[in-house]
Amino acid sequence: MSTDPIVQEVRSVRKEIEQQYPDADAFYEHLRQRQKAYGDRLTRRQPKEPPHTQAS
Repeated sequence: MSTDPIVQEVRSVRKEIEQQYPDADAFYEHLRQRQKAYGDRLTRRQPKEPPHTQAS
């Protein structure tokens, strides 16, 4: 079985994150701070209306 370079990169990045933020709460707080810092770049999708169905 060959190794996929993309999978290896994802695993490598995950290990780096785990070393920086061994606690899930600390990582979550980091993400919240990043979200605030780059909030002007984030987009939000409008909710989709549910499809209309015909009653039989």
